[in-house]
Amino acid sequence: MIRAFIGIKIPEEITEKIDSFSKEKLKNIKNIKRVEKENLHITLKFLGEITEDEAEKLKEELKKISFVKFQIKIKGIGVFPSISNPKVIWIGGESEKIQMLKREIDLCIKNSQININQENDKPFVIHITIGRIKKEVEKESEKIKQLIKENLEFGEFSAEEFILFQSVLTPNGPIYKVLEKFPLL
Repeated sequence: MIRAFIGIKIPEEITEKIDSFSKEKLKNIKNIKRVEKENLHITLKFLGEITEDEAEKLKEELKKISFVKFQIKIKGIGVFPSISNPKVIWIGGESEKIQMLKREIDLCIKNSQININQENDKPFVIHITIGRIKKEVEKESEKIKQLIKENLEFGEFSAEEFILFQSVLTPNGPIYKVLEKFPLL
């Protein structure tokens, strides 16, 4: 079994800005684990545990996607699930086309007939996770609210591919391995 997801890698110039921002701003928030620069990405679909055969079937379906490159603007800060109970701090994104690509990917998953946990299907929000909060941080929510108010922009980039990743969990955090890249036109 492999733990997998489909995502878009963030270009170096934007990950540098995000990493500098998170190092500076998140250090004052208790019980937060920052996401390392090399792991910054936009998740299009978390698949969970799938077999190698399912991964191969999915690759064949995803290769059928014919989708043009598109722009993504990286801006704003938010939290999941709520500001009163933040577990994830993220930087947002804006793109009209990404929703259409997401729908095509969802259709490929359905067509490949792989067994994924649909219970985790939440409304899609373009985001890059920059930190995970491990414990109750009620006292920290004011600091987080201030970050959200800043509404910073981190740049814009052209999405030129999407990637099927394997996520290997280690005691030092996840390691993401590229299983297959799918270029956009």
